[in-house]
Formats: sequence, C-alpha cells, structure tokens
Amino acid sequence: MSNTFTNKLKSKAILVVLSVVCAFALSACANDPHGRTVGTTVDDAVLTSSVKSSLIADDLVDAFEIEVDTYRSTVMLSGFVETQNQIDRAVEIAKKTEGVQKVVNKLALKPKALSQRNPRS
Repeated sequence: MSNTFTNKLKSKAILVVLSVVCAFALSACANDPHGRTVGTTVDDAVLTSSVKSSLIADDLVDAFEIEVDTYRSTVMLSGFVETQNQIDRAVEIAKKTEGVQKVVNKLALKPKALSQRNPRS
C-alpha cells in the first residue's frame, strides 16, 4: 500500500471513531423534547453514526457535505452535493445500513456557480 492510501485510510478510521464517540456523548447528555426513551435516542445515535461512517468510507460521496439525522430509525440526509450520482449513492448507503427503516432524501445539487469553483465528481 502506498503511504498516501494508508494515511487516507487512517484518517477515515479516525473520523469514524470520533463520529461514533460524539454521537454517544451527545445522546447521553441531551434531554429529548420529543418523548423518546433513552434507548431509542441511543439507537438513533448509533444509526446516525453508522450511516455517517459508511458515507465517510465511500470514495464517491463527500460525507462532509451531508448531514445525517435520525429519528426513530428514520434517517434524513440533507445538504448540497456536486452530482446526482452522489445523491443516489448516499441514499443507497443509508438504505443498506442495518436498522434503518426509512430514508428521507433532502439532498440537493449545489448551484452551478459553487460547483465550478470546487470541482469534484
């Protein structure tokens, strides 16, 4: 393996671990105004972390442009991405994540002016 690939893989692994830790920490501290039990809140946090981790690990998707929110096993993806392929891939990843019951797609394409300044396929 090349050093660049190894470093990229290590960076992604660190981001995955940090996202899981943050999700657990935030879910443990928050009072849920929607009446979810602690168990449901933790389950939703785990699903959010799992989906986000899978998005980070995928080479096509720019995970940092996508927000993942989960409520009672329904995952909502939102944000702006460069291509329709990235939208399709993000939705596919979320749907394949174990425990996800439904995916709500609120992803949109970036306006052309922004896309031309930051090309990514």
